[in-house]
Formats: sequence, structure tokens, C-alpha cells
Amino acid sequence: MPTNFPSGVRSRGVPVEGLGGIGSPLLTTGNVYHVDSGADAADNDNAATNPKQPAATLDGAIGKCTASNGDVILVAPGHSETISAAAAITFDVAGVTVIGMGAGNSRPKITLDTATTTDINVTADDVQIHNMIFSMNYADIAEVFDLSAAGFVVNKCRFVDTAVNMNFVDLIKTSGTANECDRLEFTNNVIISPDTGNNGVIDIAEDLDGLVFNNNFISMGVQNSEAILSVTTGKDVTNCEVTYNHIYRLNTAGDLLIDSDTSDNSGIIAHNRIGHADTAGEVLIDADGVRQFDNLGTATNTASGYVLPAIDS
Repeated sequence: MPTNFPSGVRSRGVPVEGLGGIGSPLLTTGNVYHVDSGADAADNDNAATNPKQPAATLDGAIGKCTASNGDVILVAPGHSETISAAAAITFDVAGVTVIGMGAGNSRPKITLDTATTTDINVTADDVQIHNMIFSMNYADIAEVFDLSAAGFVVNKCRFVDTAVNMNFVDLIKTSGTANECDRLEFTNNVIISPDTGNNGVIDIAEDLDGLVFNNNFISMGVQNSEAILSVTTGKDVTNCEVTYNHIYRLNTAGDLLIDSDTSDNSGIIAHNRIGHADTAGEVLIDADGVRQFDNLGTATNTASGYVLPAIDS
């Protein structure tokens, strides 16, 4: 298949294999744009189709993309930008894929600071973000992503705090319109956020179909009133897949992984491992209608986890 980069993609002269090394082939007939805050004369007025003349910011590159064209934004290793207001970055072009180049701490970093309202808006469908670092540098940032679109994917990203009292409240907050945020995927990510001001990872405000929440490592501060996946009263999560997550959160009460009060949920929740501090209730999963397999929990330092809820006889 011909593409607009027949000689391959290179970052600083190095060939790029797959999605920045994250497991999927970089194949597109769309345009490829570049972002690099460290390049000479980097400016959002640049065409950004050449890594030597990149856009200076991610939002600047998004503005160059064409909706549903398969456009890809490559963000250079070491790229760093700070956002300080609501919707400082807005994904308003459908079908855009962002790929952070580099590994470990050389991956591109977006720092959120200045106000609790600082966030990234996702208003267009089928946006993907891979291999980026997001850093909290302000207390109780309401959400990292304000989501009002379907098919949003966050994969192999790292979310960290600059200090104990710098944190997000919810990492993703979905809109109040039923099924507007269907097909949400949050996979292979790392969250290190020890502050007790955290509520959870996804605040599900309305009915949501097709949630995929797999293979994440989550270490968060105690918040007994909120689960990792919190569902608004009376709303359903259908056809969900929540598997292979490793969670360290020393809550002493409350639902730990998912909290839903309806019986019309559906899907599979399996193979999750949760270390907690609730020696009384130990409710890992409250989502009637789903089917559960091999979810282990423990509140003890010196013992392996056991199946919760109990094995069906």
C-alpha cells in the first residue's frame, strides 16, 4: 500500500518501527506531523510535515490535521510543554493518533499546572494517545481528560505527580450524554499518584458501552468513597472488558475496582490483582450483571491474595 512516507519514518535519523515501539504497525495513508519544543525555530506556523520544522506544541499540530484522514502526530523524544488552563489542548479533529517517541523518561511530557481547571479536552471521535508522560504540578486538578467523544484510546502512557500534594481528582471524566463516550480504551498505562485527594481513574457519568480497561499498573492514595472506575447512580457499563490490572490502593472501606449500583451491566472482569487495607468488607467489584473470574485481593502484607468474590460452586 503506498503511503506518504514510502522511505519509512525517522526520528532524528533513527528509523521508527511500529507505533513508537508500542506494538502496532505505523501504517497510514494520512499525513504525518511532527512536534518538538527543542528544535531550532520550532513554531506552530511551520507546516510540521518535516521533523526539522515541527510544530512547537501538540495543540498546534492537531490544528493541522484533517478529520478522519488517518493523520498521525509524532512527538519528539524530550519534548516538554506545560498547559495552564481548561482545554489548553483540545482534540477536536476526529481520527488523530498521537505517538510519543522515545522510551522511559525520554518520552514526551505534558505538565498540567496553575489551576484546578487545567485539562485536555477530547471532543472528536477516535482519538488515540500512545507513549506519553503526563505530570501533575498543581493540587486537585479536576480531570486530566474531559471526554465527550467515542473511541478514545490511551495506551502505554505514564501519569505521575511532581509532589505528594500535586494530583488529579479524576484522570478521565466522561460527559453526561448517554453513550457519547463509548469504546473508551485505557490500556498498558502506569499511574503513580499517592495523594489522598484522588477520586479514581475514570468517572463514568452516563451509560457507557465497550469500555476496555486492561493491563494497567495503578498506585494511588487512599480514597474510601471512590472506586478506580466510578459509575454515576443509575448508569450502566455494558460489554466491558476489565482485565489484568494491578492495583495498590490501601483503602479501608468502599468498592475498590468498580462501583455501579445497577444490575444491567455486562461484560467480563477478570484476572485483576488488588492490594488494599479493607479487612472488613473487601468489595473489589460492585457491578451486577458482569461475569467475574479469578480476581484476587489482599489486605495483608505477608500473604498472597485470594479470590474475591468467592468462587462459584
